[in-house]
Amino acid sequence: MKLILLSLILYFCSRPAWSRSHHHSLDTDPVKSFKVLMPGVRPPTDDYYMCTSVPVPAPEEDLYIVQFNPLAKAKTAHHMLLYGCEEPGSEKETWECGVTCRGAPKIMYAWAKNAAATHIPKDVGFRIGKDSGIKYLVLQIHYAKRIPESAEKDYSGLSLDITEHQRKYLGGILLMLATHIQIPPHQTKVHADISCRYTGETDLYPFAYRTHAHELAFVITGYHHDDSGYHLLGKGNPQWPQAFYPMNETHRIKPKDNLVGRCTYNSESRDKTTFVGPTHTDEMCNFYMMYYTDARYGKAFHRCFGNNEPSLVKSLPPGSDTPLPPNPLLDAIAHGHHHGSSMAGGHDQEEQNWTPMKKILDKEEHPQNVYGGSEDVNAEPEPDKTAGEEEKESPVGGSEENPATPGCSTKHGCKVTQFGLKSPNNPKPKTDLNKESSGLPDGLSLHVVKNWPKLNNLQLGQIAGIATDSKGNVHIFHRGSRTWDSESFSTVTNEFNPDLIREGPIQAPTLLTFDQDGKIIKQWGEKMFYMPHGLTIDHDDNIWVTDVAMHQVFKFNASSGKKLKVFGEQFKPGQDLAHFCKPTDVAVLRSGEFYVADGYCNHRIMKFSKDWKVVKVWGNVSKRKGTDGYPLPTDFYVPHGLALAEDKKILCVADRENGRIQCFDLDGNFKYQTHPREFGNTLYAVTYSPHNGGLLYAVNNADPGDNIVSQGFTLSIDTGLLLDTWKPSSQGFGRPHDLAVSPDGKSVYVVEIGPNKVTKFTSSFNEGIHQTVKKGMIIHKPDDAVDVIQKDEHTAPETHLSDSATPIVVGVMLIVPVVVVIIVSVVLKLKRSGKCLGNRRLSYNDSRFNLGNFFNKHKGFKQLYTDEMEHLNSEDSDIEEFDVVETRKT
Repeated sequence: MKLILLSLILYFCSRPAWSRSHHHSLDTDPVKSFKVLMPGVRPPTDDYYMCTSVPVPAPEEDLYIVQFNPLAKAKTAHHMLLYGCEEPGSEKETWECGVTCRGAPKIMYAWAKNAAATHIPKDVGFRIGKDSGIKYLVLQIHYAKRIPESAEKDYSGLSLDITEHQRKYLGGILLMLATHIQIPPHQTKVHADISCRYTGETDLYPFAYRTHAHELAFVITGYHHDDSGYHLLGKGNPQWPQAFYPMNETHRIKPKDNLVGRCTYNSESRDKTTFVGPTHTDEMCNFYMMYYTDARYGKAFHRCFGNNEPSLVKSLPPGSDTPLPPNPLLDAIAHGHHHGSSMAGGHDQEEQNWTPMKKILDKEEHPQNVYGGSEDVNAEPEPDKTAGEEEKESPVGGSEENPATPGCSTKHGCKVTQFGLKSPNNPKPKTDLNKESSGLPDGLSLHVVKNWPKLNNLQLGQIAGIATDSKGNVHIFHRGSRTWDSESFSTVTNEFNPDLIREGPIQAPTLLTFDQDGKIIKQWGEKMFYMPHGLTIDHDDNIWVTDVAMHQVFKFNASSGKKLKVFGEQFKPGQDLAHFCKPTDVAVLRSGEFYVADGYCNHRIMKFSKDWKVVKVWGNVSKRKGTDGYPLPTDFYVPHGLALAEDKKILCVADRENGRIQCFDLDGNFKYQTHPREFGNTLYAVTYSPHNGGLLYAVNNADPGDNIVSQGFTLSIDTGLLLDTWKPSSQGFGRPHDLAVSPDGKSVYVVEIGPNKVTKFTSSFNEGIHQTVKKGMIIHKPDDAVDVIQKDEHTAPETHLSDSATPIVVGVMLIVPVVVVIIVSVVLKLKRSGKCLGNRRLSYNDSRFNLGNFFNKHKGFKQLYTDEMEHLNSEDSDIEEFDVVETRKT
């Protein structure tokens, strides 16, 4: 008894010391206040993004945020974002926000322009702590203006109401964002559009919305689209307080429904074109929805990036770009005229400064049509309080008969430019293609080779590059103990961190060579490189590498390791023809000419003569859009990998952040691009094999929330058709970064930067045998005749009993022991729980034995982002290169 009492005392004494408990205005369970504030800062420059982090108060418990209370002023903070993270982007107290989180950031709240707190419905909570994937809260503030030394420091931030009581519904954020914005000067009306299909698995019930843009936008509109038409979610003026405003009617967004948004700008005051970007002179187009969903199976964050369904945008209802009526009160609040003090945000701004805005958002005093244009402004969507319904519970109204609208899904589903193979009127490829439907000749499907390579306790760092030589040996380029994180580079100059330069180059061998069996045969490259990236081996087996920290390209003799040539100035990034800025990859012609992807900063491809003189340069990041909603050909957003098909006279580029492959002739003239929806938002690497008519292999690197797995792809270089997808397991890769194919075309190798590993895939094709052809695949017979089979013509695969008998026998031998173990385990479990016959002790809450519950020790809430985030939770999975895309995420 004493031991029990002592344990209870220790338990309660160890509880976090939050602010005094109080009662939530909409609920009966107590909540506690928890503040996330800047620790007294002065941003050193204009348009400065600063982050600070605080650990979740009780990270091993389930906690629920039931209210977000902003403590900031627009005069100081341009806007604020609150992220949930597994680990913060830096261990410093504050840091310049190139990276908010290590891993996948989850947006939880957003604020700007003196907005007030948002009413969150009863029984809804934003889950943090325990296995939610959120152990830290990161506050990001965009300071439009620097704070001089003579002014007070800034303490802006948020006060959160948190409870330990489990909520019936999970709260979350869906972000709709335009990725490509181009606003010519002196225009009265310019649009930036957003459209996509909702690909989540649970219904969403949005209850509040927020719009965000910079100086030129005057109206932003969001719609939910289903088979019954368009339904206005919200319409706002981003120059007014950017609060989460209550939606004016109940909405239910079901899987496969569509989301559409439009931002409208007036650029009469500008003398130059405005593009998307993080500063106040750039533009953004964001429409946020705060929703609730099923607490067991729902996700806390979804996103809709880009204009993926252009036909939906063309059919928007009239008035989508009509401005809202003038509102002097909201104009005044947005410009701070209702704020007492003009000093930087501090603790004294918590209550009284928000009175005017609170009245506007309060449902009793909400003026009609002030923000949203609907007559029913008092409607307040709240979860249904009907008890007893679980699986089919409908928290708010809505018809069950609401079939999905046909069309494309996610960012990359509507067209393959030039080929026109994917449109809403054409058949769509399956995400996981089996042997009968892949379009591959028999024997070309890839399978994982286990226990490859044989490392023998050798520790690998982030593996950035991989290549094969003429003998079939495999070479990798890794970073040892060094990782690319938010402290590696200046987000302003792209220069490598001087502290890391003083530490010196990586001490361990960075270049490793394995034979085809996975045995290591050579290690070298120690004390030479600072941040390895690209690796290429030419036809003479010379080794070419890029170092993004040194901003240089190197050529080495493979046998001796002698440095043959270097291009670029060490540690000096630049935009002229004598400098690189974080070069990513190299491709080498037999003539000695070569190409460099000057990727992260300059977004260009450079062609050099054999004597290392620049012959041609193409590419930029202008964000011009074609009819398919993608940037125009030759526009890049991080050209990350190169694949040279010299027999076809084609150079293909992995256009990473545009999620596509662009292919050119050897002089840099555009030939075609392909972006099947399976790529998702990013396409990291591409390589080429001349066998079987010419195949491209590629890998993406999907973000959690994309609802797309990280996997490999096989495509025809002649048609651009996606022929097959492949991955090491059902969960896909962790963070794939590069890939290579063996000289005989039978093996493909993929390297990852978290977890740091190499995976070998192999096929069993015999190129001398003519095999079955499907889905328009073009292959060459021994007599060089060409067969082209139409997509709808399928040849049934032959069946050989002798071939299939062995796998069946092996499968049965493997399954039988597993079944026996399961039966024995169930019997033992039933005996211990008293559920066997003759010993029944069933309660009303446990009236039926459930095999799923038997093996599931974690009942209740489902862990968020489990599949996608598993690879982000290990210590060696530091994720790189967020500085390129972080502003797009915010």
